[in-house]
Amino acid sequence: MKSLYTLITVLLLQLNCYAQTEKYTFSVIHRDDKIGELSALKETKGDRTQYITKTNIETRILAKISVNYTFDVVFEEAQFQKSDVEIYLNGKERTKTKTLKANKGYNFYESGDWEKNINNPVSYCCVQLIFEEPIGKITVYSEETGVFHSLKKIGEHSYAKENEKGRESIFHYKNGILYKAEIDAGIIEFDLQLQRS
Repeated sequence: MKSLYTLITVLLLQLNCYAQTEKYTFSVIHRDDKIGELSALKETKGDRTQYITKTNIETRILAKISVNYTFDVVFEEAQFQKSDVEIYLNGKERTKTKTLKANKGYNFYESGDWEKNINNPVSYCCVQLIFEEPIGKITVYSEETGVFHSLKKIGEHSYAKENEKGRESIFHYKNGILYKAEIDAGIIEFDLQLQRS
């Protein structure tokens, strides 16, 4: 009996060592044209969860626009630990921010320089909007700007997020997973549509 208990314990520990992954790909649509893709990866290993999204957009409005977004966010034991955000516009760095857990709250850095301390706890952030329906959430932390955006339910499984500049983005979910969104990114407005595999 003791050896059976030991075997079960070893098997459970091994299962805990393997990562569980979720992958999604979204088409980026602007005026009915596909102008890019967003790839999203959520990897959970034990108590650590990492979210990575990469968005590549190329279009022409008055001139050629190429935008590349990368978000890399880590939670441990359901607590936000850190984020790295890089945004490039036409090959030039537009945004490079980092949020790091500190003894009290979080430190927010922009282009490598400390900008401010964030005292409020972070339980839900913008990258999670891609993976998890924000049921019961009224704010969402912006890894890009280091502020909290307002979040409100506007319909059955639909939510509006308003940023500090008053720009509103709408998110729609099925079975807890984002399937469609209308995004006002400032640089450009676009829709996200989950690709079917």
